[in-house]
Amino acid sequence: MKRFWGSVVLGLLLAVTALGTWGLSLCDYRSPITALTDARMSFAYRYYNDAATPVIDINSGRIGIDYDQLFASPNYGFTLGGSLELTLDEFVPTGSLGQGSATFRLYPFEDALIFGYGGLEASIATGQPSPGVDVRVGLGLGRFSDVTPLAKAVLIQQELLAADAIFDKLADDILMGVAGVIGRKAEYEDVKEMVADIESLIEAVALVELDALALLSIEDVIDATQPKRKCGWAVQAGIGYELIDPYGGAQNFVIAASADAAFVTSPEDQFLFHASFSGPVEFTEENTLSATLSYEYELSETSKLIADYAFQRVKPLGLDANVSHAASLELGFDINGVDIGLQITLTREPGDPGWSIDVSLSAAMDLL
Repeated sequence: MKRFWGSVVLGLLLAVTALGTWGLSLCDYRSPITALTDARMSFAYRYYNDAATPVIDINSGRIGIDYDQLFASPNYGFTLGGSLELTLDEFVPTGSLGQGSATFRLYPFEDALIFGYGGLEASIATGQPSPGVDVRVGLGLGRFSDVTPLAKAVLIQQELLAADAIFDKLADDILMGVAGVIGRKAEYEDVKEMVADIESLIEAVALVELDALALLSIEDVIDATQPKRKCGWAVQAGIGYELIDPYGGAQNFVIAASADAAFVTSPEDQFLFHASFSGPVEFTEENTLSATLSYEYELSETSKLIADYAFQRVKPLGLDANVSHAASLELGFDINGVDIGLQITLTREPGDPGWSIDVSLSAAMDLL
């Protein structure tokens, strides 16, 4: 088994090394100021009443809510994040799995990775008598950055290549230059001034003259609200204090640690990860571990794939651990005028013998 995990780790290291040799990565971009907010909600419900049976056959559904906010500057930053999954029966919540966090980071040295932090972690799950909430302070390492300008620079390159306005990919330093112009959008009075600077930069190296259609496509990419992409990581550890014990126990000081990561491989995708652990000095006897992972992929301007997973394990003192899982996959797209939606949800609450699976598929089209 050790040999197996060693091979896995080695394979991942080799994969990361290989990615680094492929040239410019979107995560190479550094934005001086980052301010990003994302929120979304999903809802599914099914009602079916067969007249041949004495009871309503199906009357259940789910609600999913996700929120993510990031601000980062050379000297300080903060993150707010949370996810909530509710299962419904007769429109009444019967199960839940939710996590939330708020962290303020202060960097004593500009552009350094080390920071001091203060924050709050909260969790709720089926089987817990009450939410668990604790405050934390400590030290950490890491930074986040808005890489949207470089993502848009890559999209501009893709648009120009598709229109045969340029005949080869732009050099990495030129893409960075285009991203730098987009990142200074607030300094321009008009988007056309930005387009003019980008035009000059591209024409000087590509030895072409961009026509009006090419310039319009550049402007469209700059003005588009999507994509919003970020990269970075942060690990932090310290001490905390329980404001609310999820099982009504005594409020205690706790050892706390958490990790966050954001990663992109292209303008179309985004990975997000958050994990948190807390427990008293004898943390093997009492602890809380939670994690969320999400992946988003833009299939086109009108379609998107979103996958989410949430995990929580609460070990109360003197009691067995309660473990909850929730996973979902959402896919919506338009194919030749046909709107198709697919949603798959898996949940497993404490005491369940296995996974509960809910699959829904819908399609609609105009016939005339």
